[in-house]
Amino acid sequence: MRKLWLGIIGLAAASTANAAVVTYTLSLNDDGFGNSGGTSTPGSFAVYADVSAGDNSGLFAFGVDLTDGNVDFIANMSPQGQFRKTGSPTKFVGFSAGVTEDAAGGKISGLPDLAKGTSLIPAYGFGQSSGDLASLKPTGYGAYFDSSPNAPGSAYNAHFLLGIGQFHGNLDWDRTSVDNKASVYTANGGSTASAIAQLVLQTVGGGTTAVDKFGVSGTVDNTNQAVGGAIAVTGSNGLYSSEVDQLLDPSSNKASAPVQTIGNEAGNLYVMAKVTGDAAAVAAVLSEFNNGSADAQAALLHARYDSQFGGGGFNLLYMTPNIAGAKVVNWDLALNSGATIDQLAVVPEPATMSLLGLGALGLLARRRRNA
Repeated sequence: MRKLWLGIIGLAAASTANAAVVTYTLSLNDDGFGNSGGTSTPGSFAVYADVSAGDNSGLFAFGVDLTDGNVDFIANMSPQGQFRKTGSPTKFVGFSAGVTEDAAGGKISGLPDLAKGTSLIPAYGFGQSSGDLASLKPTGYGAYFDSSPNAPGSAYNAHFLLGIGQFHGNLDWDRTSVDNKASVYTANGGSTASAIAQLVLQTVGGGTTAVDKFGVSGTVDNTNQAVGGAIAVTGSNGLYSSEVDQLLDPSSNKASAPVQTIGNEAGNLYVMAKVTGDAAAVAAVLSEFNNGSADAQAALLHARYDSQFGGGGFNLLYMTPNIAGAKVVNWDLALNSGATIDQLAVVPEPATMSLLGLGALGLLARRRRNA
């Protein structure tokens, strides 16, 4: 599948805004008026963005990727417009570049057109407060002209509407896709500086069935399954060592494992896991979350860690950007409940990893204990 976000990410800053959090909400049976909990519209859906306040200046760019095959129609509802004046360059505002509507792939995306240079009017506060792009009209220019093919208008709500559509069956996020991304403005006052934000995906509304979840967040979402309360990671940037934690008996398809102690260095976290159980369920879980298998560090991680996992080594390598603060591996394999997580290890990707060839990453094995 074509990676929509790759075209967007090159236009955003390469750094990560560690404190900024963007929450995407897939609202089922919602036609875009926020009515999934009241007067619902069965078969419709809407996608919203909410952006943390105080640590950024609002949504800069977005990429959304829902599960393939269940979307019948999708429309990008992010606003984009123009201001025109005879004899003067047209001014552009809103999400007028990288605009995508892909029903087959369940994707939408957009960002400001930085190529417009001084003709671009940055708009701040998307996902944080309500506003109206018409209020940004330059002196002497005509009224706001809606240039979006879906004509969402110039006004927008703080619970920022990104798109609407129609679906059949069971719709959720493609949680392994690199196209689910968000970046935020890091400044205002005319600046277009931006950075990648931490992303949270959630689904609300009726009509969903069980889905699998696996990821790293700052909270313990389920029963703590880690032996001794946490997966111990020692050292510092470039010199980390992680134990292979076999978790408490019995192995669980829904649990959490806090990680101690990894800093806030830029780069990825590599979560190595052994998924066991029913063969079909294991294969399904790996197809969802084994997103690090093709990464350049995968072979080195297998070389260093497989012997500690035993029995063929780890079979799941989950890669996710490092987050600031507490780090907890959470999983809930509700859709494929025949699979369980049996062992875990976690290492960060320090800036020097490729130079060290993982040679500085040692291992501590810790055996399973009965609960």
